[in-house]
Amino acid sequence: MKKHLLLPIMVFIILFASASCVTLKVAEHRIHAGPQHSRFFGDSDSYNHAFGFQAGLSTGIMDMINRSICLRAETNISLQGAGYEDDFGNGPMEGITRLLYLNIPVIAQYRFENGFFAEAGVQPGFLLSAKDKFEGETYDYKDWVNCFDFGIPFGFGYQFKNNFGIGLRVIPGLTNINAGEETVSKDRNLVIALRGSYTFGKKQ
Repeated sequence: MKKHLLLPIMVFIILFASASCVTLKVAEHRIHAGPQHSRFFGDSDSYNHAFGFQAGLSTGIMDMINRSICLRAETNISLQGAGYEDDFGNGPMEGITRLLYLNIPVIAQYRFENGFFAEAGVQPGFLLSAKDKFEGETYDYKDWVNCFDFGIPFGFGYQFKNNFGIGLRVIPGLTNINAGEETVSKDRNLVIALRGSYTFGKKQ
């Protein structure tokens, strides 16, 4: 395992081990959905932003430290990617790379009494499909993208008393998305998601 993956794992282990009060949660589920802005960042300089969406379900696992911190397990589908421009001698032409992931984040959420919350966690992701759309044609791009992605989600939001909520989550990737024998550049995902939610089950 790469060294940069050890830090978030160690932080979570220390948090769990040092918690003064840990209680299992009553089953509570949330659905999440919303638009997101994404791009690639790293060695390549031809990529720019793209828009997509994210939708999924999360479940409360346990409460810690007098119920101020909630540990949540989540699964979501994320359509992301980046646009780009290339010049083959006939002027700049635009295309877009679309990546579809199944993400399984584990999130620690700190809840304030006024309804606001802050969150951070870890997010393994698994590539479901990769398509490159250029000049009206769509090509399978999956052989050139790593099938595993690892990100560090963090953000903030507000939970209303009527079970609705809204949040902003930023997810920088830590792993190189490029694959292939001739891969020399290193690029990573960056996603900024605006998420609406609705809670089923027991209110907090």
